[in-house]
Amino acid sequence: MPLCTFSKYLENAGYRGSDIWNANFKQSCSNFDDLTGREVSRRVVALLQAWLYYGLLESVVKKKIKVSYLMRPEDGSNGYLYSRNLHFSLQTTVFELRANPARKSQASIEIQQNLRLAHDWVSRFTAWSHPSFRPKLDDEYPSFMEQLEEVVPAVTRLAEAIEQMRLYVVPEEPTLGTLTWHHPYQVASRRRSRLKNLGWCAFQIKLLEDTVNQSTIDWLIACDMKQDPVGHETCTAEACARNDIDESTYQQAHVCLDGHCQKILPDVQKVMTILSENQIPVMRLEAPNGQSRLEVSASSKTEPGDYIAISHVWADGLGGATESGLNECQVRRLSNLCSAVNQTSRTVRFWVDCLCIPRTDDDIYIQALVAIRDVYLQASSVLVLDKTIMECTTSSSTEDLYIHIYLSAWMQRMWTYEEVVLARKVIFALGDGFHLYKVDTMPSMRRTVSVIWQSLGTQLYRLRADRDHLNIGHIYQAFRYRLTNAPQEEFLSISGMLGLDTETLLKFKGEHRTKRFWLILRWIPFNVPFLECPKLPQPGFRWAPRTLMYPTSTAMDTAIDGQKSECTSNGLLGTYLTVSFDTVLKGSAGERGSVFYTFIRGNDGSLNSQLDHRSSLRLYCVESWLKPPLGLEFNAIMFPSETKSVLNAGAWVAGIALLHTDSIDQRPLDQQPNMSDVRTCRYVGRLLVERLQNHELSSSLKTIMSEGTSKVSIDAQGLWGIQKVCIT
Repeated sequence: MPLCTFSKYLENAGYRGSDIWNANFKQSCSNFDDLTGREVSRRVVALLQAWLYYGLLESVVKKKIKVSYLMRPEDGSNGYLYSRNLHFSLQTTVFELRANPARKSQASIEIQQNLRLAHDWVSRFTAWSHPSFRPKLDDEYPSFMEQLEEVVPAVTRLAEAIEQMRLYVVPEEPTLGTLTWHHPYQVASRRRSRLKNLGWCAFQIKLLEDTVNQSTIDWLIACDMKQDPVGHETCTAEACARNDIDESTYQQAHVCLDGHCQKILPDVQKVMTILSENQIPVMRLEAPNGQSRLEVSASSKTEPGDYIAISHVWADGLGGATESGLNECQVRRLSNLCSAVNQTSRTVRFWVDCLCIPRTDDDIYIQALVAIRDVYLQASSVLVLDKTIMECTTSSSTEDLYIHIYLSAWMQRMWTYEEVVLARKVIFALGDGFHLYKVDTMPSMRRTVSVIWQSLGTQLYRLRADRDHLNIGHIYQAFRYRLTNAPQEEFLSISGMLGLDTETLLKFKGEHRTKRFWLILRWIPFNVPFLECPKLPQPGFRWAPRTLMYPTSTAMDTAIDGQKSECTSNGLLGTYLTVSFDTVLKGSAGERGSVFYTFIRGNDGSLNSQLDHRSSLRLYCVESWLKPPLGLEFNAIMFPSETKSVLNAGAWVAGIALLHTDSIDQRPLDQQPNMSDVRTCRYVGRLLVERLQNHELSSSLKTIMSEGTSKVSIDAQGLWGIQKVCIT
């Protein structure tokens, strides 16, 4: 087929895209009348592969590409798509845009628009693969999903490479929204099994699926990267059991050959005195007359110190308290490592929690916890010790080092984030040396296709967020997959990083401390209510996260100048894009009560737009809703759009359901609530919202996702609006 624009590919190939979108494959092409469902399936999948792979790439490079150029022949088969030559294809676009800088802006927009269209289709395929819809598709078009599942992973990897190339060649051009790609359910399930067989636990697998791109997960499997599964036998998607510590039975590890060396204790009273004087206790190993002892001295909390702060996890055997000391072999190891970091034979002062935080005096213990911020802020450098990271060497590739850091136990603990985000310098101990972490460390792969480096780097860059501009959004992004054995300390750590009134928080306990934290923070990112996490049960705070340590793919806005909402004792005050309905709906997590069809008749006059906003929304109540026969009532939904933009047709978004008592549908537009009015709404729960395509909305034909207009009834009508709300 001749070269054409990506959006016109199906039409130019003689197909009706609207019929394919609705899975009415036989109606999509006039040549299909006499074909079986299986044959139609084969031809449609071949078309989709040609369009979404070759067609997408051709839309970027602006020339036709021979099929064989990106195919790996296999004996007895048709061959496989492969990416060895992908860099050379994309490099032509890099050269062309560098030679014609005036084209960069338009090229960036076109690439993103085409990727968005491809993303919409891949999302549609993922929806089809859900157990609620797939059986219908399998009955009418046998083998369609099986064949499509072989194509989709290659399409997503190509799309991620194209976006990486765009970021590389036009970094100054704006990104029009981040795309998250998902594979069909059975593809994802098979890949989880392969990861499990490599030793990765359920928690780590969910971490990968929620936070890195598809290419990174496929690369990890292709590299046959294994982990020792010992300690992960009882892990779940919510928590990694290896890091659970029972302090009553905890034993420090030895690194000496016989494993029987004695413990070394510092002067406990001197440590407590230094803490009570509002200073930092630090250690130096001395060996007068060959007898090892720890010299305790003080360092200022207000000026840079000359000591090295150790960051580690207790699961690796360095846990404890000042009163119980540390195994001599470990003390020598720490002292030697710190001397090697400073490249000196002289012993170096260091700080480590198991020697510098006493536990017997509660007041001193709390004082030491509050002071942790200053410990890592003033240290000359922070040295990270972790068994998984130390499997790497100084010759390891950037990507290999990054994946070991990201999947390490150290990366999963709550306090370790504060320890490095505040640091002046972060150094990772490796098997044969050290790695000074810098955000500008280059990839080992070619820049046009360095998608793995980009994905992992994005996650690790949070370790070095600008201390002067660190905000709750940065901390949330880093905390989602972190755990702690001391949940009562979570918001103390967060408060310390943000420089809030931690002393006041110490007066509260449990959920009252969490509630007080949000009140002290006051101005929060507008999209906090949309986060997938446990919420507080108290009226006025049902929208508020009970914890930031909850594994999820949802993100909090990190923009310093981004839209904020105000936390008050009565509720969260903010301005949002909403839809208010003319009736109260009752949703549940059950299949029958979980899907609603709504018709939006227009807007209430608050949208500054002349567009026709009539649309149909399909609402899906998610698994967190009550099970039938119970349910939750709502009569409004709210959207996480900072620009207050109405959804495009075919788009999906996670919104939240609200309940207010005044119905707006019967009132004329001139009687709708004024924008200056504040509407009080009770937070109900998260739900998925899909704006139907016009052709799906008007089609009388039954599809795998709809019974057709003749059988689908409208559950509610409503109006778009921009409203000031108080969410309780």
